[in-house]
Amino acid sequence: MHHLQAFPSISEAEFADACAAIEGRCADRLADTDWLSVKWSGSELLIKQQRALNPVRPGLDCGDDNITEELVEEPVDGETLLQRHQDSNSLIIDFSVTLSPTYCVPMLWFSGRRQSDGRPFSLDQVYEYLVPSATHTTLRGISVMGGISMTHHPVSDLPAFFIHPCNTPEALSVLADGAALIPEDYLILWLGLIGSAVGLHIPSQFLVVGRE
Repeated sequence: MHHLQAFPSISEAEFADACAAIEGRCADRLADTDWLSVKWSGSELLIKQQRALNPVRPGLDCGDDNITEELVEEPVDGETLLQRHQDSNSLIIDFSVTLSPTYCVPMLWFSGRRQSDGRPFSLDQVYEYLVPSATHTTLRGISVMGGISMTHHPVSDLPAFFIHPCNTPEALSVLADGAALIPEDYLILWLGLIGSAVGLHIPSQFLVVGRE
């Protein structure tokens, strides 16, 4: 896989390559994670996640030298995972990653619901269940994370929340030197940065898959 041509931007072809690679990387490694499925449709990367109905954990300290480790989810043991799947009060979150034609970076879309009643989350419930408390103020304003808004999804045309990508290029530039990034690594970096704002942490076993 070739290196990015215009970091921190990513082209349509590079985005497609990255999403297909992530789908392949995750194909047989979903066990013992809170990711239920990963699918590249050709226009969006779809990630379905299930998590316990618990208060979100405290937010990350941006000054922590180990922040990369904090953005990665440790494996979940089988018994805990089974209990979670059987819990009618657990949360189901549908994430979608598309390419922003304006900013030329990925965009994170999401919607959530309780298994018990299937009702979609309100914005207040997004902050209650998905957003770490320490980042509430950040996400309610205009920041590196860009703020959470709702509009019609560009593929499904259904209402969905999204994290605005206006400041994503700057944030990516601070975290990495694009000269050495291939599309797959770029998308993993982006997921760690943006996904963690709403509890979408990368399962650690996804990061040890060898490349062909």
